[in-house]
Amino acid sequence: MVIKKSILFFLRLIEKKYILFFLYLFSLFTSIYVWSHLISAEHNHITDDLGNLIIYNLNNMNGVYIKSILEEGIPKINMLGMDFYYSMRPILPYFLIFIFENISTNFFFILLIKNILMAVIIFFVIKNYNKNFNNLFLFICLILIFYNPHNTHTMYDIGSEEGFLNYLLIILFFLILGDYKHKSLLVGATLSLIFFTKESMFILTFAVPIIYLFLEKKNDKYLPLIIIVISNLAWGSYNYKIYDYFAFGPKGSAKNAVNLAIVYHKDFNMTYPKVSPDIYHEKTANLIKEKNITNERQLMNILIEQSLTYLKDNPYDVVRGVFKKLYVITISPFKDTRQRVEDSNPIRYSNFPNKIIFNLSLILILINLFNKQRIYLKKKIDFYYLIILITYFLPYIIGFVYPRHCTAMYTLAHIYLFLNLTEINKFNINKLIQKKI
Repeated sequence: MVIKKSILFFLRLIEKKYILFFLYLFSLFTSIYVWSHLISAEHNHITDDLGNLIIYNLNNMNGVYIKSILEEGIPKINMLGMDFYYSMRPILPYFLIFIFENISTNFFFILLIKNILMAVIIFFVIKNYNKNFNNLFLFICLILIFYNPHNTHTMYDIGSEEGFLNYLLIILFFLILGDYKHKSLLVGATLSLIFFTKESMFILTFAVPIIYLFLEKKNDKYLPLIIIVISNLAWGSYNYKIYDYFAFGPKGSAKNAVNLAIVYHKDFNMTYPKVSPDIYHEKTANLIKEKNITNERQLMNILIEQSLTYLKDNPYDVVRGVFKKLYVITISPFKDTRQRVEDSNPIRYSNFPNKIIFNLSLILILINLFNKQRIYLKKKIDFYYLIILITYFLPYIIGFVYPRHCTAMYTLAHIYLFLNLTEINKFNINKLIQKKI
């Protein structure tokens, strides 16, 4: 009886104006504060004694890229002994530079600004998803997004593109499914931000607008495709003007070619996923010296050709590698990020709910797509989820994948399952989340 009264009290409380929003902000503030201290203690090279961010020490080459912008005025990274000019996307580094130079250098405040901004956008996108749903629907969605420590850790991070990408994919998923004012413009803008966040999202950002054309009836349904074409042309034209090279599609980033080179060789399957493929960068460095490669365009062409030759000559080995990547995505409970074979590889327990829910979503999407009784309009969520799923993971299946790369899709799997439960009113859930009119 006490539990039931407590639940009813909580439900009435979160329906009061602004109560849920302020609870949400308080939870974000608290968790970001705790996370900032944990990360500072574990990785003390990214903050100084006063808690300020040492921005040049950010991981995933972002610190190197930012240092080049601030000290040389040229956006580039130096990797494998040569300069790469069009291998990084601008959203993450330039956002951090703006905050660092104009607002605060404090690590916690930078984390707070970035994550509060993205989390508040998610809050209002979900709140306006369906005018008939109450705040309990919103509350459940927020719990599904933030409850898992590894997913939240990846979203809060400022040293990897996933720190923005995961938020943006959640926003995109709700936008393409909901009925928003200026929906097509918002979808197009979100896709453009995704494109300028990570180079591997090229396929996804083209595929979603094409599917959008077929599934939507709005007069402005061409807008997302137009926006993403303009984004590609802008990125290619910028690089052509500065570096005399039109960076586009698979050849839009030499870093992608470098990642192929550390995968398509005979030793990859012997160590992956136990050890990071980064250990094979030395092979590429030696190749650069042997062939006297002087620019990233030349390197990209050689590495892509080399990878395609290996793929053609060793199909069995390549297929074996694909199954290893699928294992990492769907089953592996480990952290899978060791730099040496002898290093420990502990279980990450947050992998269990992630992978259970993700695999359930795969089963459900197959059931829904082949269900002849399921009307076409209700299949829209299935088509969108499937196209995002395929195009998101395709670059990683071609290259290599680790759990950090998967967290966006694990979160979307939670949302996909929950939206399906509301659609079929499983467990009489609509009685709880529908507004009382």
